[in-house]
Amino acid sequence: MTNRGVHWQPSPGLWPAGRMTERVNSALFRISPALLLSLGLLHGLCAQPVATPASPDPIEGTWLGTVTAPQGPAEIGFRFERTPKGALVYALQFPVMNAYGVKFGAPVGRDGVAYTEPVFNSRLVLDTDRITGTFGPGKLPVELVRGGSFTAAPPPPAFPVPPAPLWSHDLGAPTWAPPVVADGIVYVGTQDGKLHAVRGSDGSAVWTWSGPNRVDGRAVVSGDALYFVDGKNDLVCLNRTSGGLHWRSALYDEALAGKPLPDNPTFNRRTAIPLVLDGTVYCGSADGGLYALDAATGAKLWRHDAKAPVFSGIAWHGADTLMFGTMDGSVVLFDRRIRQETLRAKVGGGVVTTPVMAAGRLIVGSRDYFLYGLDPVDGSVAWKFSYWFSWIESTPALADGLIYVGASDYRRVTAFDPATGRAVWGTDVRGMAWGSPVVTTDTVFIGTAAQNLPGTALEHTGGIVALDRRNGEVKWQLLAPKPPENSFGGYAGTLACDGERIYAAGFDGRLVALPVR
Repeated sequence: MTNRGVHWQPSPGLWPAGRMTERVNSALFRISPALLLSLGLLHGLCAQPVATPASPDPIEGTWLGTVTAPQGPAEIGFRFERTPKGALVYALQFPVMNAYGVKFGAPVGRDGVAYTEPVFNSRLVLDTDRITGTFGPGKLPVELVRGGSFTAAPPPPAFPVPPAPLWSHDLGAPTWAPPVVADGIVYVGTQDGKLHAVRGSDGSAVWTWSGPNRVDGRAVVSGDALYFVDGKNDLVCLNRTSGGLHWRSALYDEALAGKPLPDNPTFNRRTAIPLVLDGTVYCGSADGGLYALDAATGAKLWRHDAKAPVFSGIAWHGADTLMFGTMDGSVVLFDRRIRQETLRAKVGGGVVTTPVMAAGRLIVGSRDYFLYGLDPVDGSVAWKFSYWFSWIESTPALADGLIYVGASDYRRVTAFDPATGRAVWGTDVRGMAWGSPVVTTDTVFIGTAAQNLPGTALEHTGGIVALDRRNGEVKWQLLAPKPPENSFGGYAGTLACDGERIYAAGFDGRLVALPVR
């Protein structure tokens, strides 16, 4: 959900000096228009209102038409009007994004013959009763005609009743971290710095480890050990049986990147997800490095300069190729034998999804609103699919020749042909689906998040949704508790599945289990 149209950044005085600050200042910590829309912070963040003209502006009024993405057109509309102080503002009608007459306080400007709309980086040219131009950082073509009216939002659907949870375990604190299950035990971290081991059959506690920093990221199981990155960018290794600490290794090098960077100011916090392979742990860092560590001791073996923070997971392809994304929009293939990059492709926004190789395509989601299918040889774009103005935080799940991907404000789960980027089906799941879908024989499961923040304009619902894998039809929805004021509700991360049960860890601090069938 990021857009070059709003370049909001904190004052330079709030940021520590260092090369990393300079390196990512223009890409890492922009707050997206969609994020600002959901947080209600658009008012007053843009340019000062333009002066009131002597006569009405010719663009004032309602305009309806289409915006066209690689996958086809969608309905869009603008209603331009003057504020009492004379600024030219607008309301947006964008049904595919569940925006019905959403008002924006960001004033519209002029750039020669074009009107410039700063929130979504639109550039609109008026010709009597027709407007042409572009929308978003992808410069999607827009065509509008004067007149008409906005339709009201449809009532929410009534989804089928979900199965009752098999059990619920109180974690004692909220969690952003996804659970992971192995050998009948569920492992999940919480915001109070604990890592919990819970028995999958009945929800009883096995052990709890307490650390000094919050745990946002998913733990990785390898042999008798658990590996995860905590909120300080330390890579932690625990004994999987007892929960005892094996070792802790700091991945953030202040000499290279300055003092630790502030929390990623987005809906969901991000920490890298490690990969354990042949006795070595590979993990990205907010300091812009790809690290290799000895899995048994935590000793650092080497660091590769990835040139921008790495919050994605590290994936493995073939014998020796590592794959990851960076916050400067790079998608990197790296040969771990020779410790060299074999490909660095660039997309238009930060990449926090873990790259997936499918049907000869390197597939990643970006914060420029596109899901990409790249050629893994030269990095060229084979196809792309627009999420309109929604970041793609969801790592694709590959199953039987299709990929399944969630969305943020687009609030959908979509099944794609990875070779062509064609959508087989797409379903509105009513909430922000940041995690990777869980795909079983006949069902796709997703957790969704919601927020209760001042000025929220887009509606989201937190819960767990089960979809028919054949056509995306909703089988059931389990609603999460509504978020408290100024907070989040539902489920931020990927669900876990052991074949019999689905496990979800929520903002309400509870780990729940539901039957797969």
